[in-house]
Amino acid sequence: MFEVRFVNPTQVKLVGRLDAAQAEAATAALRTLSGSAVADCSELEYISSAGIGVLIETFKRLRDAGHTLTLAGMTPRVRNVFAYAGLDRVLRIE
Repeated sequence: MFEVRFVNPTQVKLVGRLDAAQAEAATAALRTLSGSAVADCSELEYISSAGIGVLIETFKRLRDAGHTLTLAGMTPRVRNVFAYAGLDRVLRIE
C-alpha cells in the first residue's frame, strides 16, 4: 500500500511502500507538482528501484523548470538505500 498525501501545494507526504506496483500512480500524483517541493518521507517504509526512479524523474522535471525537490525525514532504512546508490550526493536530502 502506498499513498501520496498533499499537505499543501509545496509539500507532499509519501506513505507506505513505493515499489513497481505503485510507481505509475506515484508518478501521476507527483506530476501535479509545478514548483519547488518538499517530500516528507517520514512514513515511507520501503522504496524499490522503481520508486527511486519515480523520485528521480520528479527531481529532474522540477530541476529543469528551475525548481527543487527536497526529500525530508527519511528513516535510516530508506536513507541507506539512497546512500548505497550514491543518490545522497545528487538529490537534496534533509
